[in-house]
Amino acid sequence: MEFRESQKFNQWWLWLIMIGVLGFTAWAGWKAFLEQGDLMPGIVGVGVTAIISILLALIELRTTITEDGIEARFWPFGRKRIFRSEIESAEVRSYSPIGEFGGWGYRIGPGGIAFNMQGNRGLQLKLKNGSKILIGTQKPEELSAFMKEFMGEVDDDEIVRLRLKELAENKDELKR
Repeated sequence: MEFRESQKFNQWWLWLIMIGVLGFTAWAGWKAFLEQGDLMPGIVGVGVTAIISILLALIELRTTITEDGIEARFWPFGRKRIFRSEIESAEVRSYSPIGEFGGWGYRIGPGGIAFNMQGNRGLQLKLKNGSKILIGTQKPEELSAFMKEFMGEVDDDEIVRLRLKELAENKDELKR
């Protein structure tokens, strides 16, 4: 029994903004060079913007759920490990990234901690200590079905159906 998902920042508008900032920085640096003869501000500006762009491309949210618990690894910011025994309830739900957490990424808000990369669907965990954690997902239906089994909320027929679906998906992946 295992669920895995890997997500990256791949929103087109984010990359459009980064390209725009990079272009503006290069233009401003070139203009400064023409007016003052100093190329260093442009080099530093373009370099910093390029480094930020590379970091955004490398950031990744990996969610792994096994019989032991849930791990959300948000590279390079760290990870959160939640043991099954710590979980009071779990549900896949819709949420407002901006309204509830102030945006995407690793967020702390009134509703708890969020690990989200894109979209508005996530796994809401309520822990026995009262804290809440939301982990964004791009596979809400698959995760919801998996969590029912994980939390012991499915009957044997549904478990067999889920296992057969998982085997079929793994077979398709092996063919690729």
